[in-house]
Amino acid sequence: MILKNTKLLILSFLQSKYAIYILCLLSFSEAIFFPIPPDLLLIPLAIINYKKVFLLAFLTTLFSVLGGCIGYLIGYLFFDQIGIQILNWLDLIKQFSVFSNNYNDNGILAVLLGGFSPIPYKLIAIISGTTFMPFYNFLWASIVSRGLRFFLLAVLIYFFRNTAEQLIRKYFNIFVIVITIIFLLLIISFYFI
Repeated sequence: MILKNTKLLILSFLQSKYAIYILCLLSFSEAIFFPIPPDLLLIPLAIINYKKVFLLAFLTTLFSVLGGCIGYLIGYLFFDQIGIQILNWLDLIKQFSVFSNNYNDNGILAVLLGGFSPIPYKLIAIISGTTFMPFYNFLWASIVSRGLRFFLLAVLIYFFRNTAEQLIRKYFNIFVIVITIIFLLLIISFYFI
């Protein structure tokens, strides 16, 4: 009985006039601190409103990237206010400098992977700010990776709406992992061949 009532509550929520606003809020907060990915709301909302699926993917991308920018700012401010004192106290300034340089040399790849793959995007956003990755690089890589993730879902839902839910449940994580591995192999071959 509780499960049935919960399902009805979720369905009524998804059809409410506030569902898109909640999706935007969830996308924004997930990129900073919230543990639930926006895909979990985007998928059923897009299936119900499949004619608006690309608008929903755009809004999810936009608010996720805006939240990522706040996460970047938090990392940037955290380092300036507290992180530098901790590194000084632990005598790790030199090691952090090496880590920052290595991260910034490959930071765009980290953001591209973190924005698309199951790696928490909030972690990538905060580390990018902490290591002073150029904001412009963080921003464009976030737009590309988050957009790719959410628009891929939108395309699947739009063209396969009758079976989209089953396809996404069964194969989306596997598909993301396979693409991530292929992407990593391409990067490795580019650097070492």
